Amino acid sequence: MAHVVGLTARLGAVVAALLLPACSGGGPKLYPVRGKVLYLDQPAEGATVVFQLAGGSADAPMPSGTVGADGSFSLSTYPHGTGAPAGEYVVLITWLAPKTDQLENSKNKLPGRYSMATGSPLRATVKPGTNELEPFRLTK
Repeated sequence: MAHVVGLTARLGAVVAALLLPACSGGGPKLYPVRGKVLYLDQPAEGATVVFQLAGGSADAPMPSGTVGADGSFSLSTYPHGTGAPAGEYVVLITWLAPKTDQLENSKNKLPGRYSMATGSPLRATVKPGTNELEPFRLTK
């Protein structure tokens, strides 16, 4: 009987250990990140900013945000919430022109180097706490 009670207690501890992370909200710890994107010193309103973890795996969270009228953005990490995990990131920015025709693909208003993980010169570090980044000043 003592053997059954001991086994049940151990099994209960294992189940609790497995379920505990699910009860803690899951996902990575996120920190607020805000910044600005300027292209030729003008706000890049409507551009999309994506942070790709430097050296990270393909399934790593990719925080993103949309640039507002004043050039500002804040990041969210789907499906975890507002902010980004701490780490070193390659920053990718695309700014698509509105389609003029249903069959036409939208064109990126920015030079291609800003939207390619292997060519983007943009980097950012997210640290624990609130992150106010220096503006990304994009050129031709």
